[in-house]
Amino acid sequence: MTTRILVVDDEPAIGKLLIYQLAEFGYQVSYIQNGLLALQRMLAERPDLVLLDVMMPLISGWEVCRQIRTCSTVPVIMLTAKSADVDIVTGLSVGADDYLTKPFSMAQLHARIEAVLRRSAPARNPGSLAARSDANSADAVAPYIELPLMAELSEPAPDAHARQPVRTGPQVRAARLARGYTLHQAERECNVRWEFLQAIEQENWDYIPRHELHQTISTYGEYLHLETSALYEQAHAYSRPRTAMRYAVIFIVVLAVVMIGLYLL
Repeated sequence: MTTRILVVDDEPAIGKLLIYQLAEFGYQVSYIQNGLLALQRMLAERPDLVLLDVMMPLISGWEVCRQIRTCSTVPVIMLTAKSADVDIVTGLSVGADDYLTKPFSMAQLHARIEAVLRRSAPARNPGSLAARSDANSADAVAPYIELPLMAELSEPAPDAHARQPVRTGPQVRAARLARGYTLHQAERECNVRWEFLQAIEQENWDYIPRHELHQTISTYGEYLHLETSALYEQAHAYSRPRTAMRYAVIFIVVLAVVMIGLYLL
């Protein structure tokens, strides 16, 4: 019997590549770009395995996986460029069977697919398919499940020679995911652009305008009930050297203009 794989990734180029290459291994592959539609497709098609991207619009791969687990034991392999420990722990905690970081070779992906399918073989026989889900609509995957707060998982392991700085972005992301919120839900309730909220989670401080940074951190921290002092400290520590560099560049430019002016006199 042909193994059916559902690929969920918002990048069409990756989706088409996986369809072509996985078909070469004899799999029957379906592809969809939207996590919400993927939940409906999964109930309709009952795939044998799901390859799931993490960073997608509307709903993240972590949340898709969490909702899949409310009604199904289908194997899930997360495919993502996020390789930090907290990201891997989050993926496995919400129910993923394996976690593969991009870029990856097809040989490695194939080996992991086969390994996951072997482990899940007892749950995939015809007699157990009915037990996976007793629902016939997307509503069956909507129940909210409270996950344990995972902020402490982002603390780096102690180093024998130097103390590594704490990464605050993964803590914020883990807190949001533990509460079952999407970035778009947070945007509506915080009245802050979701791109700015994502920038905080990715510690991409340059993306947020300087005059909005403090208020954005404060609003998001209050929304997630987080202490924001560490976020302020990291954001300002990042901006200080860059601000000094800007002043240095301005000084050099002004000095060059003055020197040129004196030369032309």
